[in-house]
Amino acid sequence: KSMNRAATTIDYLGQVIDLTTGTITRPTVKVRKAITMAKKQAKARTCVPRHLARLAGVLLDLQKGAQSLLGLPKLLMKETAHVVKSNRASAKSLQKAWSTSGLKRPSANKVINEAIKALKGLISARARPQPGPAYVLETDARDAGWGASIYRLSPTGRRGREIHAAALRWTPEERQLHITAREALAASYGTAFLVPRLPEVGSLTLHSDSTPTVWAWRNGSGKPTISKAARQATSYLASRGIFYQAKHIAGVDNKRA
Repeated sequence: KSMNRAATTIDYLGQVIDLTTGTITRPTVKVRKAITMAKKQAKARTCVPRHLARLAGVLLDLQKGAQSLLGLPKLLMKETAHVVKSNRASAKSLQKAWSTSGLKRPSANKVINEAIKALKGLISARARPQPGPAYVLETDARDAGWGASIYRLSPTGRRGREIHAAALRWTPEERQLHITAREALAASYGTAFLVPRLPEVGSLTLHSDSTPTVWAWRNGSGKPTISKAARQATSYLASRGIFYQAKHIAGVDNKRA
């Protein structure tokens, strides 16, 4: 009875072994490439950016969870970290594991960054930071109304002087909204009022003390009012080719807005 229920085939690394006839079916080309690259990764001496980029391409084809580039960096890190961990000869030194043959790398991050750079061609220009001045937009909402302030960042990341500011009172309808919805409206209004006044914008970072607003700018929101306000602002920035991001700050750091 056990033999009747036993498997007739075994899939070992893409090779299908028929236990009845004894025949072995070779794996497909994609699977063979993935196995070859995994072996190269295990040797650790050939872990160079072009190999990582090729491996990432194969993973995009084979892994259902990596059909979009959103899950690719995490998957790539997971796969390479697993290989390095399983390699006993190089597990003690991550830097040694990521070194190329005869050439030492200062850190694993450099190699990873080069690999991600090799994949940049797959990402649309809108999703990449564009050359040009970087600005920070701070917004806040209170019971009376909303306020916004915009300033430029120096190349070193230091805050510059305030360039423009705006503030308005809420309409009677807006005053009835929850504070989280008003925070999202403040970010939307601040974008609409202040960004068009800037002559050239490469990137814009929203600073808000509202977590739902920051989340909506990054991932959207299930709340209709917050979602609409965030979509209006981000769609406007995307239409102008402006790279945008959102960052949560403490309320004490948002006094000017």
